[in-house]
Amino acid sequence: TTLTLERTDTKMASASNNKKNKRTNKRAPLSVTKAPSTDTAGPIKVKSQQHFETFLEGDKPVIVDFWASWCGPCKMMAPVFDAVAKEFEGRVVFLKVNTEEVPSLSKAFGIRSIPTILVMEGTEVVDSKIGATNADNLRKMAQRVHDKSEGVGLFERFSRFFGGDRPAEA
Repeated sequence: TTLTLERTDTKMASASNNKKNKRTNKRAPLSVTKAPSTDTAGPIKVKSQQHFETFLEGDKPVIVDFWASWCGPCKMMAPVFDAVAKEFEGRVVFLKVNTEEVPSLSKAFGIRSIPTILVMEGTEVVDSKIGATNADNLRKMAQRVHDKSEGVGLFERFSRFFGGDRPAEA
């Protein structure tokens, strides 16, 4: 079977091209066979519950943004989510679920407010955030789940925090 994935890269249309100055979606279709590739630049737009489940079967952690086109905070957070997704490309899979297009997922996860971010390892939700968040918080969520999935220990995390290896004091 062949699945078609669409990236959610958005770009503001210029006033000369569009007098109403609306957002236009520019989608670059990807064609994949069997399980979709998780090495894409930016978040992946989820088309169905089945499509969503294929990402949970992968070996990378998943961060999901539940959003809707009419939601102001969702629109404000979209560029942040896109930027962090690109930073963690190849390490963490970022998915976008439009709650109006795939309501079954919203219902399955009990999503009552948007935007909602879920961090998943396999089928288990390991972290979540309800409401808009900034890039630093989203980066921390992504780094934590990546470290956990890679088995990064406390010493390595401290070393990264303090800027590398430091000699032990006598």
